[in-house]
Amino acid sequence: MKRLFIICILLLALPAHLFSQEPLTPLTEKLNEIQELGYLPGFAVSIVSADGVHYQKGFGYRDTLSKKPFTIHSLQNIGSISKTMTGLALAKLIENGKLSWHTPINDILPFNIYNPYYPKIPITVAHLATHTSTINDPLDYERTYLFSEKIVLSKKELPKDYRKLVSMYNENIPMPVEEFVENMTHPLGKWYKKKNFIRKKPGTTYQYSNMGAAIAGIIIERVSGVTFQEYARKLILEPLQMNDSGWSHDEVDMSQFVSLYLSNNQKIPNYELISYADGGMITNVHDLSLYFSEMIKGYRGKSTKVLNPNSFTRIMGTAFHSEEKDSGLFWAINGKGEIGHSGGDPGIMAFMMFDPQTGFGRIVLTNKSDNEGNGINQLVYIWKTMEEYIPKLIPH
Repeated sequence: MKRLFIICILLLALPAHLFSQEPLTPLTEKLNEIQELGYLPGFAVSIVSADGVHYQKGFGYRDTLSKKPFTIHSLQNIGSISKTMTGLALAKLIENGKLSWHTPINDILPFNIYNPYYPKIPITVAHLATHTSTINDPLDYERTYLFSEKIVLSKKELPKDYRKLVSMYNENIPMPVEEFVENMTHPLGKWYKKKNFIRKKPGTTYQYSNMGAAIAGIIIERVSGVTFQEYARKLILEPLQMNDSGWSHDEVDMSQFVSLYLSNNQKIPNYELISYADGGMITNVHDLSLYFSEMIKGYRGKSTKVLNPNSFTRIMGTAFHSEEKDSGLFWAINGKGEIGHSGGDPGIMAFMMFDPQTGFGRIVLTNKSDNEGNGINQLVYIWKTMEEYIPKLIPH
């Protein structure tokens, strides 16, 4: 009897992912069937909680020509899921007394940003983080994408939504993020237009803004005294042992990087972002699961390696409420009350959300962008299928 008790204690001490895979064998079989639909080259999924990783697996191919498998270690951009890390970085500076959510951004920036329709109303850090800054994403925002080589596809080979963008992508040049932002938000900027702002008072209306996150990245650098990448690495990547992740191609093992596909299955080169704080994170399902588990742990009031529990409640709770939309601080809240974020950029789609009631979260990463076709339908099918199996993991 004593031996049985010891075995039970040892089992309870094991990480969740070491003994939770077997009940989900039918999930693997179902996801294999979904992959065989063929609308996505490959994808990787994960189910996590505050206790750790319960399930993670790759399906299909990270490159359809070479048939290299898509695994939990396959690297890709995750788009706007990156913003959740920007929110964490801001929260840490606030914990350390170096910043306030109510700080006007012009107290920190090297140039002034104001809404030309309401020039006397200051835009604050919280306005950036809740997407209520009234700063729009103009077409010139697409200048953020720096492809590793020219896109050589003809107009006929491109989906309609990319035909106007590729010429811009091929002309984009590197520049400091401060110059990039100033060009669009300062009256003397070369891409500035009044319509780069909406006709609403800052703080009153939700308007999703990648530009706002890019500005937040500049603020983090100005206040911390180090680059955004260095600050995020010390705060998040190193403590959580996200060893495969980074913000640039130089920081990661590019031999593990996926091939990127558009909605018509045309392959495009990889890229980085000038505005890295709004969508530049490169990672895989393995590392992202470590991150998400820690975030859920913090939200549920447990001690973490990153922030105090109160900070998690602040950034992941409802910081802005309206009839149309609730928002955390660079964390999204969907219509079901789930918390996390999604990401969509050329050649990728990504979802990361958890249910505050059950404490279980899901991640899906894929190497194709297809927001209006069968690709997104297959991704939704994957997402809902994972949800169906989560009850099997909840203790009764």
